[in-house]
Amino acid sequence: MKRGIGCAAAALLLLLCGGCGQTPEKPPVSEPPQEEPKEEHTLSFLTAKGTSLKNEEGETVTLRGVNAGGLCVTEGWMTGISSEGRAPGDGTPGGDVRVRDQLTATKVLIERFGLSTAEDLWYNYRGYWWTEEDFENCAEMGINVIRLPFTFMNVDFAAVQGLDYAGFEYDFSYLDDFVSRAEQHGLYTILDLHGAYGSQNGQEHSGETIDDEKDVDFYSNEEKLFLTEKLWGEIADHFKENPAVAGYDLLNEPGEKAGLTSARHFDAMDRFYHAIRAKGDEHVVIFESCWAGEDIPLPQEYGWKNCMYSFHHYTNCTGQDRVFEHCNSFSERVKEVEMRHFGVPLYMGEFTCYDSEAQWDYTLDLLNTHGWSWTSWTYKVWGDMSWGIYNVGLNGERKVNVHTDPLDTIEEKFRALSTAENGVWHTLGTGKTLFFEIRKYAAKETK
Repeated sequence: MKRGIGCAAAALLLLLCGGCGQTPEKPPVSEPPQEEPKEEHTLSFLTAKGTSLKNEEGETVTLRGVNAGGLCVTEGWMTGISSEGRAPGDGTPGGDVRVRDQLTATKVLIERFGLSTAEDLWYNYRGYWWTEEDFENCAEMGINVIRLPFTFMNVDFAAVQGLDYAGFEYDFSYLDDFVSRAEQHGLYTILDLHGAYGSQNGQEHSGETIDDEKDVDFYSNEEKLFLTEKLWGEIADHFKENPAVAGYDLLNEPGEKAGLTSARHFDAMDRFYHAIRAKGDEHVVIFESCWAGEDIPLPQEYGWKNCMYSFHHYTNCTGQDRVFEHCNSFSERVKEVEMRHFGVPLYMGEFTCYDSEAQWDYTLDLLNTHGWSWTSWTYKVWGDMSWGIYNVGLNGERKVNVHTDPLDTIEEKFRALSTAENGVWHTLGTGKTLFFEIRKYAAKETK
C-alpha cells in the first residue's frame, strides 16, 4: 500500500519515538481479507444534459443508491469508534484529549502507536467496515450508485499533524480501490468531499468538530481554501479518465454548523469547480445547498456547465404517527426546488425515512416520479437504527476506545464490524427489511 506521508511526517514519527535516531519496530497490524469479485461490469461516462444524466450511449441514467457513511469518515454515534473515553489524567497517552471526531481519534492513535501504524489501523478499519460482501449486497439491492464520503485525511494523511504538513503528497489508493470494486459490481461512485482542510462546517461529520460557528473560518481562510482547491485539482487529474466516477460532490453540507448557504460558499465552490475543469476533467460536478432551492444560485450566474444540484432533507418524523407530516415535508421540498427551474439534474443526496414503510414508499416513489437521483443515508450503522440498511454491534460488542484499547484489541473490535461476521438487515416497523424496500424502488422506471 502506498503511504506517501512525506518528509515532514517522517520527522514527526522520529519525534514521537523519542528522538531515538531510528524508526521503531511497528506493532503488527493484520490486513483484512478481501475476496475478488465474481464478475466485471463496464460503466460509461455520465454527462448532464438539461435536467437528465445521459451515458455515452445517449441513455438517461437516474442514480439510485446509498451512502457509504462511516467508512472513510467516522462519527461516534454511527460507527464502532467511541466518541467517549477521555483518559483520567493518569499519564495515559492522549489523556487530555476527548475523542470528538476522526481528527482527534487519529491524533491519539499517532501518539500511542506512531504515525505509520495509525494510518494502517484506519486502513484496516475500512477493510472490515466495507468488504466484498457489502458490494455484493448493494448490487443485489438493485442500486446503481454509492456516494462515498471522504475527508482530506483519507488522501493526505500527513495533514492530520496540521496544515503545515498538508498538500505535499496524496494517496488515492483507497479511493481507486473502492471505485474499481464498485464498478466490477455495476455500481457508479460519487466522490463526496465530506471534510475539507480545517472543516467547511465545523461538524463531526466533517472529521473535525468546531464548537463555535464564528470559529469556522474556512471560507475566509486562504490557506484552507487553497489546499482544498489544490486537492480537487489533484483528484480531477487522477480520475478524469475514469467513467466509473459518476461525479464530484464538492463540499458536503457547506453551511457553517448546518447554517444556510450564500454567495461566499458558492464563491469557494466555484474555485473548486474551475480547478477541476482546468485539468481537462469533464465529470459531472455536484453543488450542494443547505438546504432549499432558495439557498443555491442559478448555474448560469457562475457559468457552471455539466453540473447537478444536490439537496439533503431530514424530517425527524421518526415514529409511525407523523407520516403525513413527513410526506408533506418531502413533497414541499421537491416542489420548492423544481419551481426555480435550475435546468440541471436534481439529486437527493442524503435522507432517511426512519422506521416507517409508508414514509419510505411515499418518498422513494416521489423522487422516482420526479426523476430525481437519490442516495439514502446510509448503508451501514452501529446499532439497531433505521439510519442504516444494515446494522452491526448488536451482540454485546463494545466500541473501540482509542485511549486505552491495546493494539490487538482494536484489531479484534474492527473485525467484529465486518458484515460477514456480525450484523443483520434493519427491519422496519411493519416487519419488512429496509433492504427489500430500497430494492423495490431502485430499479423502477421513472414515470
